[in-house]
Amino acid sequence: MNSSSSTMFFVLSQKGKPLLVMDDDVFRLTKTTNTTKYYRCENRDCTATAHTDLNNVLLKERATKESTPIPKIYEEESAKMILKFSTIAILPSQREMSSSLNKARRLETPPIRDSQIFDIPYLYSRTIKNEKFLCVDKFIKRKTRILLFASN
Repeated sequence: MNSSSSTMFFVLSQKGKPLLVMDDDVFRLTKTTNTTKYYRCENRDCTATAHTDLNNVLLKERATKESTPIPKIYEEESAKMILKFSTIAILPSQREMSSSLNKARRLETPPIRDSQIFDIPYLYSRTIKNEKFLCVDKFIKRKTRILLFASN
């Protein structure tokens, strides 16, 4: 493998196990230590192995940092991949990926409060362009709060 021109990305198998796809070869995770993940090529004739650090999440990263719908993220990331048919057959479908991506997104979203007494996170008070989005946040009386969101 020529490392200077190689394409490398991570996906989950249909069983939810991490896979490394590099230059049309699929590598299955075999061992994880405190600092390194070890992968072995799935092709029985291939003796290649790969070692990575522990930070190798791509789709989940987009799902948690963007508000783009999950199917669109899956479609865009799939379109970036130029793969052999044998590799495409191993990849999980969008429907299989949605569950884990939605879970990752939910974990990043603050829970809905039972009370109207809570702080609004800074992220939700600004627009994507970092302009003011939360215009009014006032308590009128004991159990009444007014939140007014607007942007230009």
